[in-house]
Amino acid sequence: MNGSGRARTAALMVALAWGCSAGKPAGDVADTADVVGPGDVPAEAVDVPTDVPQAGLSRLHADGTRIVDPAGREVLLRGVNLGGWLFHETWITLVGQTTHGALYEAALAMGLGPRVLAAMQAVGPKDGGEASGIAVCPGTGDRWLALVKPELESWIGAAPTQALLDGLAAHPPLCDDADRSLRKVLADRFGTDGRDQLLDAFEGAWITEADIAWIAAQGFNVVRVPIGYRSLVRGADVDAPDALDWNPLAEKRLTDLLDWCARHGVYAVVDIQEAPGGQNTYSGTSGLYSNPHMQDLTVQMWEHLSDLMKDRDEVAAYSLLAEPYGAPDADARDVMYDRLVKAVRARGDTHLCVIHDGFMGMDTLPLPSKYGWSGVIYSTHLFEWTTTDLDGFKFLFDGVYDTKFRDAQAAQGVPYYIGSFSTFLDADWAYDAAGYEAWWHQQRGYSWSVWTYKRLDDPLTLQIFGLSTSWGVRGRLAGDFVRPDPYVDDFDTLKARFEAYRDLAVDPNEKLLSRLKDPQPGASSP
Repeated sequence: MNGSGRARTAALMVALAWGCSAGKPAGDVADTADVVGPGDVPAEAVDVPTDVPQAGLSRLHADGTRIVDPAGREVLLRGVNLGGWLFHETWITLVGQTTHGALYEAALAMGLGPRVLAAMQAVGPKDGGEASGIAVCPGTGDRWLALVKPELESWIGAAPTQALLDGLAAHPPLCDDADRSLRKVLADRFGTDGRDQLLDAFEGAWITEADIAWIAAQGFNVVRVPIGYRSLVRGADVDAPDALDWNPLAEKRLTDLLDWCARHGVYAVVDIQEAPGGQNTYSGTSGLYSNPHMQDLTVQMWEHLSDLMKDRDEVAAYSLLAEPYGAPDADARDVMYDRLVKAVRARGDTHLCVIHDGFMGMDTLPLPSKYGWSGVIYSTHLFEWTTTDLDGFKFLFDGVYDTKFRDAQAAQGVPYYIGSFSTFLDADWAYDAAGYEAWWHQQRGYSWSVWTYKRLDDPLTLQIFGLSTSWGVRGRLAGDFVRPDPYVDDFDTLKARFEAYRDLAVDPNEKLLSRLKDPQPGASSP
């Protein structure tokens, strides 16, 4: 699957759902001075003491359009996504290569580095299908190779070009916005038990208690935790599993995280990025809504997770199905959600449940009374792939989203949570836009979590194309990085390289961090 496929799909569906009509912003909003949220804490490195007491987080509830604690005080959730952890998107972690990275390294080995570099730079990182000037895996995939092949032939000749392409075909680049390609390579080489041991080593290093302490020290009060169901189970990865065999390694990672959250005063939104069968096309299939057995397994999964977490007050909410754009229509989307909400409630579980619009529009989400829902939050994700300046960005929010969101929420009477957003470009206007968006949400009482906490900017992409991004609140490599190669590294080497992520120096993107810590409606500089 091409790494930018989900991005293009989401952008198109948001555009279709919300249209292009402008409207006048709908008046003033309530004062948020009494909202419980993050403070202003310095961003220096945080040591994790061993005797930190529990922070005393309390169970959250919905009160009309507000999220509140037991005393009725509004809690505005503001924080980050823990992308790349229990749903291993390799474009975030740099496990394996992009097409352009693999091509360049192979060219260096053949003594063709400078000429292949010139050919790739002549083509650039775009493959001709992006909705904007950036994709999560730039310079990757068959479409990009089709563009670069004639350029390579003009620089190095047909035979060396074919040799390079044959090498790529033997080891397809792993850059992806889903976990299945990496899991397949690991299982093919080391078996499913070996795969699970290696992924557990990575998971133990990518997110640690020090990360949660750092997030808390910045004043953020929530982490959204994307999880693919495959991480939760053992055995072979298939499109339509017969049953779910729970993986105790993953459950231990999740419960450890919740312990850290409780200790440092950070709520968790536990999110299913991919359910059995797929509620979207992250891994190339979307069979949840057409397969009753996959629906039954998804219910079983949430029953199991509810039993694991129903007494954990540091869990703010269950995000039952992220981005369910595989649903054929809103009714199918909502009927599946209804099964999940009722399954959770049948366990005696009072956690808030997040219902995502599937990019069909917030106004397509039902009145909770239609299904007898209580304790639900409505959500969408906002990635403005085609916006190129701050004025255009503000127009979209003030002229399009504002009235639509306000009108929809007024009818539904539930809290809103923007579970994922990013302006992703390494440009001053985009940083200002990120700060504006966070401010915009807060002024309307919407909770939010930015995508994503940690994303390593690829040094080869920077070297080849001069391209850096703002995907990660922490994303600037500050030391040596040895990229794991799942095709070549033996088990012990891979395990050691996965474990090395624990000590990897990844600096904050201060331009992004400063705007998220203190969101403002206008331009600002760190």
